[in-house]
Amino acid sequence: MVETLNETVNLVEIEASRLRDFLKRLDEAAWSQDSSCEGWSVADVAAHLSAGANSWAASIGRAVNGDSGPPAGQTPLAAGERGSEVINQSAISYRQEAGARLIENFSAGYDVLRQSLAQLKEKDWDKPCYHRRGPMPIRDFVALRVQELAVHGWDIRWGIDKSAELGEESLGLLAGRVPRWLRTAFMPGLDLPVPVRYRFDIAGPVAINQDVMVTGREFQIETQAKGEADTVFGCGTGNYILLIYGRLDVDQASRNGRLNITGSMEQAVNFNAWFKGF
Repeated sequence: MVETLNETVNLVEIEASRLRDFLKRLDEAAWSQDSSCEGWSVADVAAHLSAGANSWAASIGRAVNGDSGPPAGQTPLAAGERGSEVINQSAISYRQEAGARLIENFSAGYDVLRQSLAQLKEKDWDKPCYHRRGPMPIRDFVALRVQELAVHGWDIRWGIDKSAELGEESLGLLAGRVPRWLRTAFMPGLDLPVPVRYRFDIAGPVAINQDVMVTGREFQIETQAKGEADTVFGCGTGNYILLIYGRLDVDQASRNGRLNITGSMEQAVNFNAWFKGF
């Protein structure tokens, strides 16, 4: 599913507004709860998203003017490098500096981003925009902000409510970004004597029928699942996204009903080792 400029921009607004309203209802104790991101509190994740609004707006502004290079003081990530630790420290610093103004800063940051997005024209959509993993078209950059808000928003809500679900509005966009995410998250291991085939049988609300075949050093996605699979994951689209994005522990999710697994449970659990979240 390919979203138009207006549809993608609207999803940014939906996810930012949903999260802002949730954060406004939190009491002081809730901010220190652990999020689903290891080592990150609810406040840390909110700070990361708040800071991201301003940096995203700045990057889009530069891209529209033909500048896809890194801002002062930043360097792109090296191939295979994970930026989680650096991002975590940056989020903690931002949270400490913001203090009680964190929600105010979140709202102000997304007001600035909203204004930047409102000025985009169709002709800007394919202009290259800086990202620490390499320049990408503005269309992908904006879609990535939807991903950040949706998935990290879930990380926050999960810290308060373990039954939290993703909002349905962004599921189509997130599902469309799965191939890109898997390429980023894949952790190569030892060569397997026989490839492992994972099947995803997702009925809705966004239907998905695909295989991911892992050979150890690499993997491939087959959009039309066929033949026998070692492990079949059955679930709704939201839990499929959470699994793909490294938010569900397979064993626990099977026991609490988020995942229906048939075939090899051993290989199912190994999926978490092959594809890591951030």
